[in-house]
Amino acid sequence: MRFFLRDETDARLRAFGETRSRALRRTAVGCYALMLVMQLVTLLTFHGEPTGDASRYVGDALRCLREGHFYPTASDFVGGGTAGTGYVNLLILLFRLTGSVRAAYWTNLLLVQLLLASVLFLAYRATRSEDVCARTAIIFCLSVPYWAEICVARTEILFTALAFLALALLYRRHGLPFVTGVLLAAANWVRPLGLAFLAAALWSLLYGKAKWHAYVRLLAGVLAAVAAISLFTYRSSGEFVYQPTVSSGNLLIGSNEDADGSYDEIVFSPGKAGYIPPQEKAQMTYKQINARYSAAAKQWIRENPGRYLALMPKKLFYMYIMDTYSGDVYFDNDVKTSGREYVTELLAAVRGQGRTLTWGDAVICWGQAFYMLTFALFLCGVIRSMRRGYWRSLSFLYGVFLIGTAMTMLTVGSGRYHFPYLPILQITAAAWWQSAAISVRARRKGTTFCGAAADRAEETGESSTV
Repeated sequence: MRFFLRDETDARLRAFGETRSRALRRTAVGCYALMLVMQLVTLLTFHGEPTGDASRYVGDALRCLREGHFYPTASDFVGGGTAGTGYVNLLILLFRLTGSVRAAYWTNLLLVQLLLASVLFLAYRATRSEDVCARTAIIFCLSVPYWAEICVARTEILFTALAFLALALLYRRHGLPFVTGVLLAAANWVRPLGLAFLAAALWSLLYGKAKWHAYVRLLAGVLAAVAAISLFTYRSSGEFVYQPTVSSGNLLIGSNEDADGSYDEIVFSPGKAGYIPPQEKAQMTYKQINARYSAAAKQWIRENPGRYLALMPKKLFYMYIMDTYSGDVYFDNDVKTSGREYVTELLAAVRGQGRTLTWGDAVICWGQAFYMLTFALFLCGVIRSMRRGYWRSLSFLYGVFLIGTAMTMLTVGSGRYHFPYLPILQITAAAWWQSAAISVRARRKGTTFCGAAADRAEETGESSTV
């Protein structure tokens, strides 16, 4: 255990130095201004209607608004299940206040600013480098999902903002473990991935050598919020349920005869393992539907363990290879940019063999290229953090990435599923960037370590603990 809890103050100073570059800060401010401009342009020019999951969330919220109650009700547990529960209730509140779905988009804009602040705070606490923070801001602000996803009424932004805010509050000098627990439970109410961030929070307390009562307060916050949400759901629906109830459907999508690792719903077509006649399904509860989906998936896994394992690399590929899922908004949701069909059409247009290229195509091409660069630097950053000895400081982020990815591999891969982990890619990539810049600077000066940084490490013994 001592090996995992070893202090890395000296390693961080070696990797990141003590520079505070004004040029970097100015560049970061410029990139932030660019992100705001792109967000506002996207908001003001988007006139499409919600599609896909967003259409379901908005539809559920409007129905509940008309009927004068919150989500879910007893009827939501018959003929299907609940999804995005916490987010749907936020939509209901916004619709009551404004009567417009655009309020959700402006809320997303504010949540992205909150997410950026949380990410920069965590970047500093993990690396103790202002330059790493500036580089993180540059990478964050140049990432297209933060420009486009604001005009999509989905769970991604709300979940990610709550989760990273929770970790940031835990990483304060005195910490707020109870509030962190409440926020993590609220995030899980929106999207069932909170377990990965809870594990990161517990590891952060351990790495920071926190007292026992910090663990108690963190778990108390989680349990208090889960109990409150469950009671809220029971009062509105008669079901003592906490999180969304459609996970078995995703398990079946990734575990059937036609599964290819991507989010393909052919398994629910007539004659397939997940097909339930509409008349029958309308009379079934979510528990019965989930039981049937789960049984079909588990049976296929038992009968085809090799094929199931062989699908995992494909799921990983589909999850992390593309970053175009938010681009629909640049076509007013008339074009689905996350599929293979769009990529084929785009390549044809680039060669001059199809339609004319649009502004949206240019933004999507930039976003995909920049994402691939960020992901490559993330991988380089993980390797460098291990070689240079500062990986423990970032281990709470690596844990989120690994657990979240593993949870997805068990079900089905999809490009938008990597959205909650984008900040982790960005912080790690920024750390590599800073460390590489310090190494280049040291080689030019003929040194391997900054003497002032070494003296400071010995004098202060500064730590990044909680």
